[in-house]
Parts: sequence; structure tokens; C-alpha cells
Amino acid sequence: MVLLAAAANADFYLGAALGGDRSPSMLLVSGDDDRAARCDEFINPRYAEMPACTAPDRSPGAADAWTSSFDSGWGALAGLAAGYRFAERFRIELEADYGRVDLDNASPINAPSGVAYDSIATPELARAYERIGTADFLGLFVNLYWDMPNRTRFTPFIGVGAGAGFATMEYDVLWERTDNLDEVIYAGAGLPNEDEIRRNLVGGDTRARERLRDRLGVAHVTAGVAYALTERLSLELRARYVRSAEFGDGGSYITLRGHASGLRRDGSEPVRWQVETDDTERLRVGLRLNYRL
Repeated sequence: MVLLAAAANADFYLGAALGGDRSPSMLLVSGDDDRAARCDEFINPRYAEMPACTAPDRSPGAADAWTSSFDSGWGALAGLAAGYRFAERFRIELEADYGRVDLDNASPINAPSGVAYDSIATPELARAYERIGTADFLGLFVNLYWDMPNRTRFTPFIGVGAGAGFATMEYDVLWERTDNLDEVIYAGAGLPNEDEIRRNLVGGDTRARERLRDRLGVAHVTAGVAYALTERLSLELRARYVRSAEFGDGGSYITLRGHASGLRRDGSEPVRWQVETDDTERLRVGLRLNYRL
């Protein structure tokens, strides 16, 4: 990230930054409050004959959680800052920076055992994957820096900061069922209307597409070196490690087994999904130019 450091005797300064933003590898942990397909009225009109399908506890997200993993990626970063030097070695500033990483990556959906669902449930389940497109992060920080002036034009520094992060992420999920009625479909096995359930279920994809959003607590450690270009201008080379809290968001499916995101024709028992990640880390590197006012 670019930081323009003020001269040692400066008071107020402004900074503008450009650099690179590294999004970390991520493990998405997802789930929903769905019931088994045989408890879906659109699929099995006789669902009420089974007590488990009308029990009040749908075990939201816990019994059928799934995971997918994504590699890290690099993107672009820009930022602005306004600071004040209150001592020869110390300064404080307000900073906003924005980074975007285009991951454009799909991952197989895994069962809690770690095995891909489309391997476990083949041939009924043809494909099961989650996808992340662009991932954006806006950070708002209060920073404190300790400068180490010397007799050269180079000034090493370290800093810490904390604030709020606003993260968004393009997200897709697809559970694609076989469209071949001759394939094995297990949902209605052993039920008196098994053939009806198979006909209603074949080709019934479950899918969602949404931009996930969350506000996170964030903190960072920054280190770098500033070079005095003129009495008022300086250029910083810096690296920043950012730690943010758990990310999570959710929504309704576009289609659930080929119908609206709910289990009942009267609109009761809507189904929602949820996606979460653990605490995430980001690495930001680049340059910042500061102008002493």
C-alpha cells in the first residue's frame, strides 16, 4: 500500500495509496434449514404421513452442513488517508482503503466427512459446487505509527490500526440433480408413492446467486520505509497484514429442487441458506504518497 510520510516536523498530512491486495484461501462452511426431499410437499404430497416431516425442529444448518475450499488470489488496492504528527516519532491518522480480488473460482461441495457430495450421491446428484466471483473489501481504520528518523532520507516505520471492514462477495451454489428418470433416485425409496416422488424430483435443481455482505471488526500491523522526495512530499513502500472477524451472510434459493425456496405450497416453512468463513487474513503491499500541509 502506498503511504506518503510527512517530514519529521510536519503536523497535518494527506496520503494516497496504490498497491496489491491478496485475498486468503478460504474454507466456506454452509448450511440451510431445509428438510429431506421426501418432506417437501412439492415433491411428496403425502409428506404429512411421516411425523419427522412435521416435527418443529428442522435442525437449521447443523445436520446437513457442507464445505468448500478456495485458493487465494491477488487484486488491486487503493486508499486515502489524513494524518497528524503529534511528536517527532509518532503520528495518528484516519484511513480508508478498498481492494478487489477477482477469484472466479468454483469448488466441489463436500460432506462433513470431506467427500464430495456428487461422488457420494451419484448418479442422482450430477453436480454440486459453490463459486466465488469478485471479493471486495473496504477498510476504515484509525492508525498509530512509530517512525524511526535518522540522518538519511529513509525513515523506517511500523504501525498498528483497528476499525471496521465492509466485505462483499459474489456467490453461487448449485445442486444439479439428474434429469434421467431411469437413474437411481433415493429420496422416495420404500415409500408407497416412490414413483411419484421420483417423477417430481428428477431434474429439480437447487441454486442460488447473490452478493454476500457483512460488516467485520478488523485490525492490522503495518511495516515499511518512507523516502523524502522533497520537504513536503515523501513516498512509502509498505506491507500490511490485516486480520478480520468471521464473515457470514445468507439468503433464499432461486429454486429449491426446481420450485420456490420453501417446503409448503401455502408458503409456510421457507428455506434459507447461510454461508460463513472463519477469521480471515489479508496481505496488502504497495506505495503511498504523502503531502505535508
